[in-house]
Amino acid sequence: MTGYVRKHQAPVRVCLPGQDPIDGILSLAPDSPYHAGPQTILELLNSQVRAIPFVLQSSTDVLLLTRDNIDWAVAGSGVESSLMLSPPLAVTREENVLVTFSDGRAIDGLIQIELPEGMNRVSDFLNGPQDFFPLRTRIGTVFINKARVRDTRVNTTAGTPRRSD
Repeated sequence: MTGYVRKHQAPVRVCLPGQDPIDGILSLAPDSPYHAGPQTILELLNSQVRAIPFVLQSSTDVLLLTRDNIDWAVAGSGVESSLMLSPPLAVTREENVLVTFSDGRAIDGLIQIELPEGMNRVSDFLNGPQDFFPLRTRIGTVFINKARVRDTRVNTTAGTPRRSD
């Protein structure tokens, strides 16, 4: 088959508005335009594509997910970190947060902020241009769709500035 590009397969659990999470496979490009190595789950979610092919685990059917309507996604066990996030920049701050979605469901975790000194508040981070952001949780790194979030509660006693020693 001409033009076929072999992609990396990443098992993922996805949650859509008002539904139980579903398991399936995302296909990631072999080369990222932003760094050496393959495209990451976060890069795919933050790309400009409107519909993301998602092979359902329960069958061989393909569900075309509208990116804007994904509440969150989390990589399955065994997915290499190189397929989840780009190589990290300098983390300047960490904050414990509680994210509440439009439908009232909530998830708590740790936001790691990669912003320059003086712009490292959670609000600065959430006002950035990317649609999805990673949240470290007890179940793994969850990729949250900012447009599906009703509010984010910051635990102000737990913020940790990071030093670049």
